[in-house]
Parts: sequence; C-alpha cells; structure tokens
Amino acid sequence: MTATQEALIDSLYSARRNGTRPAHIDPTPADLDEALAVQLGVLQRFETAGEHLGGWKVGLTSGKARDRMGKDVRPFGYVLQSRVFESGAAIPVSSIMQCHIEPELCLLVGSALRGQNIEREQAKAAVRAVAPAFEINEIRVQPGQGPLPLVADGLAQWGIVVGPEAPVRDGLVDTTVTFSHNSQVVETKTPGTTMDDPYLSLARLCRRLHPFGLGLEPGQPVITGSFCHYAVTQPGSYSADFSGVGTVSVRFR
Repeated sequence: MTATQEALIDSLYSARRNGTRPAHIDPTPADLDEALAVQLGVLQRFETAGEHLGGWKVGLTSGKARDRMGKDVRPFGYVLQSRVFESGAAIPVSSIMQCHIEPELCLLVGSALRGQNIEREQAKAAVRAVAPAFEINEIRVQPGQGPLPLVADGLAQWGIVVGPEAPVRDGLVDTTVTFSHNSQVVETKTPGTTMDDPYLSLARLCRRLHPFGLGLEPGQPVITGSFCHYAVTQPGSYSADFSGVGTVSVRFR
C-alpha cells in the first residue's frame, strides 16, 4: 500500500466505525482493483481491532445500478460478523447515518468455494440454503463522488438481517417480494431479467475475490441484489415476504 492508499484506508475506517462521512477521499482510487484493495484494507483494520468477517455482498446486480461500472462488472462488499442479525432484530435507527433498507435474497455457503474459474453450477452446488434477507445501508460516500469511492467504502454496507433457511432452487430471479412498512405494503416486485441470477453472482464473487487470495467459507451469508429500496428516517417495522422462500423482518427503534 502507498502512503496515499493508507491515508484513504484510515479515513474510510474511521467513517465506517463512527458512522460519519469520510474526512477525505482525495485522490480517489485509480481503478476497480485499487478500490477493492482499499476496501479490504479497511476490513483488515476492523479485524485488527477484534472484528470478524461475517459474509459478503455482490454489488450492482439489479435495477438502474446494474452494469454501472461496465457490462458484467460486479464489485463486492464485506459484511462484519457483528452486523449479521437474525430476523426480528431491533436496531437503533439513530446509529445509522442516512439509513436505507433493501430486501435481498441471501445464499448461505455450505462448502468452501474459491478459484478464478468458478462457474454458476459449481457455485450453486456449494450453496447450503437460500434465505430471505434485508441489507441495511449507510450512505457515507455521496453518489456524486463516483463509483470507485463507493466501492472502496464497501458499497455503503452497514449490516444484514437474515431470515429462516429454505431449500436451494432455481428460478430465483422470478421470486416475488412483498415489502411492507408498519404492516402496510410499500412495493411488490418480481425482478426477472432486471436482476442477475444469484448463483451467477456467487460465481462472479469468487472470481473477483481470487486475486486477493480470498474465497467463500462454509457458513458465510452472501446477499445477491436489491429487489427495491426504502429510506429509513424514523422508528418502524419492516417485513419482506419472498415467494417460495420465506419472510424476514426487522424493527428500527
């Protein structure tokens, strides 16, 4: 790492730890590989401080964000173990700056998976279960600053909420989610071709992690793309029912 990269890691680590905006992100990473290396440098700071890696997210897989950095370019983000919650968790909304919630499918890894040539079917075979989930985002880096600072900051990841496990099956992009706030339906969405196949996303994640000497380990949850998103500005309850998979809920207090 250069001195400039170390300074950026310091800034992003402090911001993520304290729930604040980074003190500086200038100069920004030169390319995606550098942005991912900086992100992993921030993860290393957390691990040095006693945190543990909990799982991963695959970014830019659905909706308007898809292919934002180029066709089939899918950056990753890490999830801290202390930020993996069970369905029904109560989380203080005041602890998350500019909080957003997204219903997502979660793949639970059953066997180790790593390598630069992993394909969809290999990835699917390594999955133990599918689960309904929420991703909770904290917008620390503003969208106008470009995609590379966002990647370096872990794609705005704050935590995930994971529901009960369901059997592995195909056709996950045809899953319909019914997303509710305080028992009122906010949105019903079936992504179809607007979302990457989650097992393909898992394979891409493995290929992207490989140059950094990383892979997927048994028990890790991987969230694979947003069905929709909602800004959380005050206390309230949220649930998402995924057809054929199950329901996840969370309460912000």
